[in-house]
Amino acid sequence: MSKIAIVGIGNLLMQDEGVGIHIINRLAEMKCLPEEVDLIDAGVNSYDMLDIFSNYEILILIDAMQAGGDPGTIYRAPLEELGLQPDSNITSLHEMHFVEAVSMAKLMGYEPEILVFGIEPEVMKMGMELTPGIQSKLPRVIELIQQDIENIMTR
Repeated sequence: MSKIAIVGIGNLLMQDEGVGIHIINRLAEMKCLPEEVDLIDAGVNSYDMLDIFSNYEILILIDAMQAGGDPGTIYRAPLEELGLQPDSNITSLHEMHFVEAVSMAKLMGYEPEILVFGIEPEVMKMGMELTPGIQSKLPRVIELIQQDIENIMTR
C-alpha cells in the first residue's frame, strides 16, 4: 500500500489564494477518506514540503492556480504534465515554491507521484472567506479527489 498525502497549499488570509487549505479543512471535517490517507496543511512555506516529499509515495496537491481560465475553473493534471520549471534564480527560501521543493526532493533521491488540482481564483485580496464562486466549486473538487483516492487504492 502506498503512502498517500493530500496537501493543501495557500494563504488563508488572501481569500481565494487559500482554496487548498479550505479543501483540506473540509475533507478533515467530512472524515470521508481511508485511514491510509493523510491530510496536510502546507500553508505557504514551500521549503517545509521537502519533508512531505520524502515521506509519501503519492501526493495530491491542491492550490490556487492562475492559468488564464474563468474563475472557478478546476485543473487536474500530473505535475510533470504542467510543464512547470523551477526558478534557478531564487536567493531565499522565502522565494521557493512547491516546484522548487519538488526539484530539491528529486536531487535528494525522492520522486513521489504528484497529482495537482488547481482552482482558478477570482479574488486574491486580504480576507478570510472564499468568494462565492470558488466556494461553490469545493464539492466538485472534493468529489474528484475522492475518485482519485479510490482509483489509487484499487491499483
